Amino acid sequence: MKLLLLLLAAVLFQSSPQEQEDNRVVFDKMVHDFGDFTIQDGPKTHTFVFTNKWDKPVIIQSVISSCGCAAPDWTREPVNPGATGNITVTFNNNLGPYPFEKSLSVYLAGFPRPYVLRIRGVVHPKKVSVEQTHPVVMGPVRLRKKDLELGQIRQGMRKTDSVEIINTGKKPVFLKATSDHPNLTIQIPSGRLDPGEKGFICYGVDTRQQEIWGDATFHARLIINGKEDPRHVLTVKAAIKMNPDGLSKDEKAKAPIPQMNKSAVDFSIVAAGSTITADFILFNKGKTPLIIYAIDTSHPEIEITMNRQVAPGAETPIRVIIPGQATKEPDEVIYTISLTTNAPSRPTINLLVYGHIK
Repeated sequence: MKLLLLLLAAVLFQSSPQEQEDNRVVFDKMVHDFGDFTIQDGPKTHTFVFTNKWDKPVIIQSVISSCGCAAPDWTREPVNPGATGNITVTFNNNLGPYPFEKSLSVYLAGFPRPYVLRIRGVVHPKKVSVEQTHPVVMGPVRLRKKDLELGQIRQGMRKTDSVEIINTGKKPVFLKATSDHPNLTIQIPSGRLDPGEKGFICYGVDTRQQEIWGDATFHARLIINGKEDPRHVLTVKAAIKMNPDGLSKDEKAKAPIPQMNKSAVDFSIVAAGSTITADFILFNKGKTPLIIYAIDTSHPEIEITMNRQVAPGAETPIRVIIPGQATKEPDEVIYTISLTTNAPSRPTINLLVYGHIK
């Protein structure tokens, strides 16, 4: 039960920092993955390149690293419209073997918030095999993973990342990635990989293309040497939430304010295959209607009954029914329900139903 309570707290109080993006400045990438290397390989350096899409010069005031082990340097002179600037970061690689992820907050003069760049990688005490570092096999190539997570993205924003790919075959391979969904962008900058060569699949979700709310899943196909294989599919997941940045001061003052009578229900102990019912009440303490854009659950069998719009000062009951097909296996379990709202103070409401199935 102690482990269950720790997991419960993690779900209730989880936070997902978002990358900030302002289209006046566009970076070639927001994340750089150094991949796998050893302590003996020494420092690692990468340069992020940005283009000034604005009609005024851009000046970098400062770049603040989340760790002294990642030292930044940047273009000091103003970057004119249409020109490019650089931010170079060197990872010292002197802290021992461990997986790392560090951030760089880039502050630009006159911009309301920083851009957040990230570097990551895995430092090993000695060299490891490609089978260990790239376990996903797709024909002659290997990937670190095929299930890709982008985390939270605010509506109206775009978020990008990349995954490493390596040609383990004996001949050059020609690669292309494609998707039919307008919100998913995916490309392989180097369309050819020679034997033993590494590259990256760059992917991103642009919420401006088609309105989607809550947990979203996108699929992309990897085409190798001009041939498609139904097994060569990448999955990209993201949680799309409200963006309060465009709201005026008056709109924020009148915004809906969701409040729950409780956030969790402990059903204690039930027999495997039982149906579990949990009831909550959602109040709107704000001055405008509360809208539930999306309802996502940890198990597809979970049924939710509630009003999707709550008037100011009103309330709606929420009934959660977890049928027997979701309670078949004896275990300590947590079922989660996530409500995506139009409330700037609480764009996501997490509800939990937990206990022990015997």
